[in-house]
Amino acid sequence: MQLDYNIYLEVAVIPLDIILCSFLVIRYTNPSPVNIAFRRLAFIVLFADIIDVITAIVTSARDRVPNSVHYFFNITDSLFAAFSGFLFIYYVYAYIDMDKKDRRIRDIINYILLFTDITLLLTNPLTGWVFTYDEAGRYIHNFLFVPVAYGFPILFFFIGSFFMLSHSRNYKRSQVVAMVLSIIIIGALFFLQMLFFDNVLITFFTASLGVLVIFLSLETPDYVELMRTMNELHKSKEREVAARAKGRLSREVMMALSKAVDAKDHYTNGHSERVADYAREIMKRLGGSLEDQDVIYAMGLLHDVGKIGVQESIINKRGRLSDEEFAEIKKHTVVGWNILKTITEIPGLSTGARWHHERYDGKGYPDGLSGDAIPREARIICVADCYDAMTSKRSYSSPKMQEEVRAELIRCSGTQFDPEIAKVMIDIIDEDDDYLLREAL
Repeated sequence: MQLDYNIYLEVAVIPLDIILCSFLVIRYTNPSPVNIAFRRLAFIVLFADIIDVITAIVTSARDRVPNSVHYFFNITDSLFAAFSGFLFIYYVYAYIDMDKKDRRIRDIINYILLFTDITLLLTNPLTGWVFTYDEAGRYIHNFLFVPVAYGFPILFFFIGSFFMLSHSRNYKRSQVVAMVLSIIIIGALFFLQMLFFDNVLITFFTASLGVLVIFLSLETPDYVELMRTMNELHKSKEREVAARAKGRLSREVMMALSKAVDAKDHYTNGHSERVADYAREIMKRLGGSLEDQDVIYAMGLLHDVGKIGVQESIINKRGRLSDEEFAEIKKHTVVGWNILKTITEIPGLSTGARWHHERYDGKGYPDGLSGDAIPREARIICVADCYDAMTSKRSYSSPKMQEEVRAELIRCSGTQFDPEIAKVMIDIIDEDDDYLLREAL
């Protein structure tokens, strides 16, 4: 039987494809996205090469083979050509962690193109739009032959190539150079085949050489792993820097707010910072994690933030407050809660602001909570706040002696204060031999 096609170029590269794919199975054991995508591309090109050669032989047999067999192999051949180009796109994509939205849009476009190609091929036995056979079994190209047989594979190749070139910083220089040369050479070969050498099988010969070039000069498992590791380190460093900047900004904003509140009271200097320090130490001694300590420190800094909304004349009034003025003062707990509850960066930040004036016996404000119904953080801040109030100069009192402070904590343990937390504060006092934990005189 005389063949209608020159199949020797593609036959010659089949053993090379088999050797390469065998090596990939043995060597490319790291299941990275790039390795997986490259293996798929290499295997689909191998199968496409074999199918293309068989199709040429079957087509050359003409009337000795039923038309159904002709249709089967020619349709399968074109499908493998499209799949090869399609998988080349996803080999190129594998180098980049794309934004989910961008990836979804690209997937939709690529799959629509593939679905269109598959539909035209599978319906061809009914429509005859791509190719048909005459009574003698001769292969006849129809008006959609070039767009389907050549157009879709070339389109997929150019989509992948364009993506690589537009994201060239993610690839080695040699990859980009090789891709530019491939576009020029493959484009020229396809053009020459369509116009002058229609009977020479060159499509998958070229594809096989392309896979070999990728393997020899562009792709190794070790390089891929190195690039992926470096990329992860770079992203990790960016996240770390962003987190530090965000944390620094948050601390600076909280510190500024606490100083703004303290500035309204002419008799306090650094009250919020001291409360935050005391609260952190209590939380530490209660077994709280570093995160718990950081959170309660932030709560301590901002526990009085609601005083921003209270008149300075009331805050700085000498002597006893009237009932109306005390009612106004008490509003700072709810005002602070309303301000801080909108901050989602530190969940529960508003807890200390609202409930630090609740009493263990239920006689506090604003909600009259008692016992364990009061959040533990608020119970801690309550003790820290009262300790600083007793050891600082206020418009209504002078600093107490250390023994007085200790006695007051014992006296109010179980009524105003959580007994466990009061005991921790007493232990701290007993260790403070020089009475350093107080407002600087």
